[in-house]
Amino acid sequence: MSTGAYGDDAFEFLLNPDNSASGQSQPSAIPAGRPTTAGVANQEPVVDAAAFDPPEQAQTRLERMKAARNPLCEAAQPLLRMLADMPASLDSLAAVASLRSLLVREVAAFQKVCDKASLPWKHVAAVRYALCTALDEAANRTRWGNGGIWAAGGLLLKFEGEVDGGEKFFLLIGRMATDPQEYIDVLEVLYRILSLGFEGRYSVAADGPRHLEQIRQRMLTLISGTRDTMRLELSPHWRGEEPGRMRLLKSVPVWATAGVAALCVFSLFAWYKYRLLAQSNALEAKILAIGEPIKAAAPVVHERLRLSILLKDEIARGQVSVEENASSSRVVFRGDYVFLPGQSRIRPELDPVLTKVAQEVVRVGGNVTVTGHTDNQPIHTAEFPDNLVLSEKRAAFVADVLKAHGMPGNRIEAVGKGDTQPVADNSTAEGRSRNRRVEVFVTH
Repeated sequence: MSTGAYGDDAFEFLLNPDNSASGQSQPSAIPAGRPTTAGVANQEPVVDAAAFDPPEQAQTRLERMKAARNPLCEAAQPLLRMLADMPASLDSLAAVASLRSLLVREVAAFQKVCDKASLPWKHVAAVRYALCTALDEAANRTRWGNGGIWAAGGLLLKFEGEVDGGEKFFLLIGRMATDPQEYIDVLEVLYRILSLGFEGRYSVAADGPRHLEQIRQRMLTLISGTRDTMRLELSPHWRGEEPGRMRLLKSVPVWATAGVAALCVFSLFAWYKYRLLAQSNALEAKILAIGEPIKAAAPVVHERLRLSILLKDEIARGQVSVEENASSSRVVFRGDYVFLPGQSRIRPELDPVLTKVAQEVVRVGGNVTVTGHTDNQPIHTAEFPDNLVLSEKRAAFVADVLKAHGMPGNRIEAVGKGDTQPVADNSTAEGRSRNRRVEVFVTH
């Protein structure tokens, strides 16, 4: 439903106490007729709460509603608790889906138990709309819901076919405040939602917190005053005694009878007034005790570890060289410097260097490929029949050292390239020395 037809005067009675009795008509935010199935034909079917709640549990909840002063508020208690305790973090998308399923089930259960209690459908529809809007806003404030993950399947979209109820929430308040006797139970639920931190359109408005506080105070005054007015008339259907009865009281003076009656009425009024104030204070204390919702902490941005910094001492001594960019790092060991000639074992004095490189690569994390290279001078031994086998054995040796220092085996690969990828001219001794190398390639 579009809110473009509603003006800002819908909020005037809340923000300006002098206009509360001005008699200005407020725009209606509640449709005149009961919604039909044609209006929701394209929406996803609502989950049937009976498939989840045992009958005795639903019956107990219905009995509590009938005994409560405000049945709507009693029916909404589980959803209000979920609004107050919205988790600040969830560790997986499955957890988000589970929470959404739980909320959908509870909204459906709320609708069903209200229907069983024969509550006015306009009241139920308004409260359901407000609860879906507030729960969506609370979810979208969290770290796990603020990236659009929740908005794509929000409660308001599922049950009402809308994506943003932040303005219509306050239009509902403005409409129902013109007839508080009719909508007092709904107004009390909306007041609780505001007290739990709902902001709606005022989350981005200038001086929004001040306006929200004014709205809450005006609503509290309206609710308290309406509850008082509803209880002032102790006997609305009183009728006088028919003539000819109570003859024994004919001798009692009229002033005495009137005085006793006035005293009784005043005593009853004082007692009911005391009870009402006590209940209002208890309600306000419970709302204030709930407190503000937990605000999600800003994500902490950690700077990525860089091997060129972690291995700066080894680089300065010429033991290794490091090439880095935004997505990968390459650590190069010169074969002549690290490995024994024609062997796959390193020189004993370089064990600390290889250990240090392995530890820092594990700290940086990512996927690792260890590649061995040789020159084009042929080798023919029992252990190394050709250069390809020699390069594979040297790569496997370095990979085993990385695994020994904590690198998961499923994230490391060792390959040999032989003399197929030279970086220098094999016709010179210096070029062949540069070609004999082992590279550790880390992708982040």
